[in-house]
Amino acid sequence: MKSLLTITLSSILLLGCTSTSMSLKEKNNAYSKYVLNENLTNEDKVEGFKFSGWKSLSDNYLIIKANYKKDYLIETKGRCNNLNDSHGIKLNRSPNFAIYKLGDSISLAGIHPNTDITDKCFIKSIYPITRLQSEHLVNIGKPVQSES
Repeated sequence: MKSLLTITLSSILLLGCTSTSMSLKEKNNAYSKYVLNENLTNEDKVEGFKFSGWKSLSDNYLIIKANYKKDYLIETKGRCNNLNDSHGIKLNRSPNFAIYKLGDSISLAGIHPNTDITDKCFIKSIYPITRLQSEHLVNIGKPVQSES
């Protein structure tokens, strides 16, 4: 009976640990640490950029995808309210198929469903990343799947 109780309590604790997720602040710290550990280079601009998709990581970080399998980790200046909950984004940039760290911004779509209100977030950093790095970043803060 005692060992059954121990096994049950251990199982509950294990399940509790795997179902917790990181706060946005913890994720931001993890992304910042990842940038340092991977020695990612902060680019002032990306030439020839053609937007093909995006993935929100937190209210300060997102990944934007370009044609030809190029990904970029974008850090915003300050907190970009509701980025994590947005259904879409628009890149506000000059018309020359480039993204500039200074001056370009991201507008959020889908936050205010009954209005055309968008929130604008300015770009602080642009880091070119590989698809493997992109996958790693997306999985930060997600529970680790155990193999059975």
